[in-house]
Amino acid sequence: MGNNSDSQSSGARGVLGVPTLAISCAVVMALMIGGAIIASHSSASGTPSTTVTATSQRGSTKPHDSKHRDSRPPAPLRVASVVPFPGASSVGWRSDVTVRYNEPITAASLMPMIRPAVAGSWDRVGPETVVFRPTTQWVPFVQETVIVPKDSRSTDGTTLGQSSISTFTVAGASALRLQELLAELGYLPVAFTPKGGAVPAPVTGVRTRPTPPFTHPSSAPASTATTAVAAPGPGTTRDIEPSVPGDIPREALAGRFAWRFTNIPTSLADEWTAGSSNEVTTGAVMAFESANGLPDDGVAGPAVWQALLQAAASRKITAAPYDYVYVSEGSPEYVTIWRDGVNVFTTLANTGIPQAPTVAGTWPVYVRYTVTTMSGTNPDGSTYSDPGIPWVSYFHGGDALHGYLRSQYGFPQSLGCVEMPYSSADTVFPYTPIGTLVTVE
Repeated sequence: MGNNSDSQSSGARGVLGVPTLAISCAVVMALMIGGAIIASHSSASGTPSTTVTATSQRGSTKPHDSKHRDSRPPAPLRVASVVPFPGASSVGWRSDVTVRYNEPITAASLMPMIRPAVAGSWDRVGPETVVFRPTTQWVPFVQETVIVPKDSRSTDGTTLGQSSISTFTVAGASALRLQELLAELGYLPVAFTPKGGAVPAPVTGVRTRPTPPFTHPSSAPASTATTAVAAPGPGTTRDIEPSVPGDIPREALAGRFAWRFTNIPTSLADEWTAGSSNEVTTGAVMAFESANGLPDDGVAGPAVWQALLQAAASRKITAAPYDYVYVSEGSPEYVTIWRDGVNVFTTLANTGIPQAPTVAGTWPVYVRYTVTTMSGTNPDGSTYSDPGIPWVSYFHGGDALHGYLRSQYGFPQSLGCVEMPYSSADTVFPYTPIGTLVTVE
């Protein structure tokens, strides 16, 4: 009994008295940790009959995971960003345009478009990014549109599906640069000379009153015989401008303005200020618009700037003289026409009665009719409609220069307009193209 007990004890324990079962568990655990499991099935004699080895899956990719990943559809192509950002304003005249996609695009993928088009080219700067580099400057105030076509294609074969459209607005140019170009093209009564150019001597004695050449005028029109000495004419600095519109500087140049004529009416001189908006500049813009087939609203927007740069590049100097109309509400009342430094015509006139006065100030002519019907409301509330009014030039609201039959002229009689005898109005009309300034004082 005692030997049997010892034998069983020996079979149940291994080396150092550790139970055989415990060793087997430890080995299995070690082998599992090491990456393999060995399962032994003993025969009745204790000899292993079958050994099965299984490889651990830790850290590996299961076959069905790979199949799942490969079956996923590619990400749809889209525009991740556009710079300048959509809706951006005051974008620099030399700025690039960058379009970035969310996925790489093919080498043959359609490039974006710029509208209005400008000279330049699209370059790939990365798998997902293209950049438009203009070889010219953007036109001031223009709203540019960036169109990414719907057929743009990624390397995975996807497309946008619909075009991506965004806009940005180019920075405007200054009033000073506008005046410089208008002066070069002859639309202002001043000339511009850049720094380093031949600067004309200062014009002295420019401030004069366009007074009539009589003390007690009659109703008949009278002309003057004054002589003006001209300073530098228009276009004297035109050769400093490049001959390509896109190369013309948008920044104002260093330089100075000088009156083109020695005889400048005080009322006209008072309206002019270099570098700021004023009626002299507005009238010049309107004259330029009219001469170039643009809506003559006096606003130097993108269409005006595009035409202005083209005119400067092609040296398109206006041949039109510079006209100015002075209306005196003194006693007697009269109208004087000033052209290129000379008082060329004077006539008696009528301005508005106290109940409907002619507003004092300076404004440009904005619409003209050889004949029209004028209608409105009388001070007493009644209405009027006068057909057949000849030689009409509107300059401020309903105030206009025009012909009107009266028994006398030279004192307030109208409802705000500046009335003249028919023959005088006929003479004045050619001197009042769109943009001509009219001063009432």
